[in-house]
Amino acid sequence: MKQPLLLPLLFSALLSLFASVSSAGITLSEPKLYESDSRIWVNVEFKYELGNEVIDAMKNGIPLVFHAEYRIEEMKPLWEENPITHTIEHRFILSYREFTNRYYLISLQNNTHGTYDNLSDALARMERRHTALNIDRNTLERNSNYQARVRASLDGSALPGLIRPYLYTPYLWPQWKLDSGWHTLPIPKVKTP
Repeated sequence: MKQPLLLPLLFSALLSLFASVSSAGITLSEPKLYESDSRIWVNVEFKYELGNEVIDAMKNGIPLVFHAEYRIEEMKPLWEENPITHTIEHRFILSYREFTNRYYLISLQNNTHGTYDNLSDALARMERRHTALNIDRNTLERNSNYQARVRASLDGSALPGLIRPYLYTPYLWPQWKLDSGWHTLPIPKVKTP
């Protein structure tokens, strides 16, 4: 009699564990390409959700380095690798100082920093870098196919060695797999006049 009751209880516990773990991650929303006669802009909104284990590590003195990568690639046939024609990387260091009970955010792109009372304010600042890729359209060859690619992730190479195994076994510790994956936007051709 007790066994049928145990199965739904176990299932609900596993479901709640999966739901709490799956909320951590980086998502890109509304990637858009804007263009004028002479410029191309890639606009993306980022959303960072950190799991409790990642927040605990940061509160114990481990700084987190996040980076967003923006690329323009010339599209080639499937058997050839797409050459990267333009690339921009924006890196942030997010850390916590227990002495002041504040979060510190450093932008390595322009060497600016800010302090925040709570984590949500620091993450909101990281999410505000919409048009980081802004290129001159004349640098692209006419009648060639191009695509813009955008990705944001946690830089695993900047973490201490003891935490790196968590990154390389994402099925066991998915809260450390903070990577949006690549998002691709096709760039319309510029026709020869």
